[in-house]
Amino acid sequence: MTSLITNSRKPDITFYPNGRIDIKARIAKLLSLGDGDVINVAKHNREYLLYVRQRKNEIVGQYEGTVHVSKKGKFSTHNMRTYSLQLTNAMYKEVGMEITTPLRLPAGDVTAVDGIGIAIPLITRCLL
Repeated sequence: MTSLITNSRKPDITFYPNGRIDIKARIAKLLSLGDGDVINVAKHNREYLLYVRQRKNEIVGQYEGTVHVSKKGKFSTHNMRTYSLQLTNAMYKEVGMEITTPLRLPAGDVTAVDGIGIAIPLITRCLL
């Protein structure tokens, strides 16, 4: 017997070649992301950690990686979206993937990291 679907896990975060980054509701809730917060990815002990760089109420000026509620989920879900070509290109480079197809990554459980706070590890060895 063989399964028709080899990998049934859905991605938690998706990086697109045009710089769009989609964040699923699970990750947004775990990080307590709000409309206008700024995200970033840090490399820590060979892990890539998604974290909130600044909260909306702390921001002065414009920042790359500012998240907003995605259009389709404005009233019913907590899916978030941002555009950051710099962050997207860096993730493609770190994973070693060509910038032609979307980079879909699962995420782990919440961890606390000194200097960052709450972060979520991105699983880069298991591309979806």
